[in-house]
Amino acid sequence: MSLASRSSPPSLKTYTHVILGLVIPGIGLTTVLLTLYGYAAWNTRSRRYLDRVSFRLLTYALVAHFCFGISFPISVLTVYPGRGCAVLSFLSNLTAVFSAGMFFSMAINLPLVLVFSVNGRKMEKYYVGGITLISLVPNLASYASGNLGWDDVNKTCWYHSKDPSATLRWLVGTQSVWILLASLGEVVSFMVILGYLVVYRLMPEDTLSSYASTASHRPGSTILRFRNIILRIGLYPLVSCILNISTTVIGLYLFENHGDPQTNWRLNLTGLAMNAGRPLIYGLFAATDPAFIRALRALRHPDNEPETLSQDRTRGLEMSTIIYLSQRSQDESSIYEREKYNTSGSSREAQMRRYEMSTMVTNPEVGRVHPPANDDGPPASNDLAYHI
Repeated sequence: MSLASRSSPPSLKTYTHVILGLVIPGIGLTTVLLTLYGYAAWNTRSRRYLDRVSFRLLTYALVAHFCFGISFPISVLTVYPGRGCAVLSFLSNLTAVFSAGMFFSMAINLPLVLVFSVNGRKMEKYYVGGITLISLVPNLASYASGNLGWDDVNKTCWYHSKDPSATLRWLVGTQSVWILLASLGEVVSFMVILGYLVVYRLMPEDTLSSYASTASHRPGSTILRFRNIILRIGLYPLVSCILNISTTVIGLYLFENHGDPQTNWRLNLTGLAMNAGRPLIYGLFAATDPAFIRALRALRHPDNEPETLSQDRTRGLEMSTIIYLSQRSQDESSIYEREKYNTSGSSREAQMRRYEMSTMVTNPEVGRVHPPANDDGPPASNDLAYHI
């Protein structure tokens, strides 16, 4: 985005304070998170909690935001032309599209695995490869063709073609259309999951059978019961729409309209602030990622790891991160209930048995696969934990 009408109030100093005031905390938070992610992935106690497709996609997005947080303020606040100006514009556009694509991949992975039983691990390479090509090819073409560099009109690093129509085509083809499609895809994925929850009336496994027998199956009650889960998976599409659609519309408006300077600089400052705040906003979401929280808990309390694993199902619903599909037979449910209400002397044995059953679950991102049978003959628990 350009610094249109930068000669109008506020001054360049105000732009600098706003951009750096948002970028610096975001870069700092992202750096801390990536460091902690790396340590948790390296440590054997916490590694298992981070072995998720969606978490790896989130990590790729954070790396892109880290690069964006460095290149964007430099390209916007640079006040002199040069070869580095085109490189900074290229990196800003590339990382913006790549991060939007990673969040789109996170969003679409959930319905593909949960609803259509697609193997998420096999799809991961297609997510990363496809988004890399979409991000790299158009922006590399704009850079190689000389359409990126110092913009004499806006006095900043941006598209600098003398033909306004050509500049508009490059802007739409390299950035705007892909970011808008990614936001739209996140919304569609969220609606698919919301419809899936309503249609199948999923019941959390740890809900007492007495409650399950009296709970209403109306769509309204289903949405209310899963309000925390819906809120969690809806935050990313909501923020993506606010940031991506707003900045794209503002950029296109400022490109086409050069009328009221007062309106232009207000819109321009708003768009710049939204772009500068991306690393901070998404960094806050990443800091509350459920897999990351469970990994930190395992690092802090390594002796309680079995209890941490066995309690993930209960906490998963409260943290709005896991949906459990209970497909256990009536006999297995009865066994579970007897274990649950056993005497205090055998409570530890019942807890360990539940833990053993829960650890036999198939990886949540490889689709619905029936687990092996128990020694006694009946199949083991077929609960699948789908990380959101």
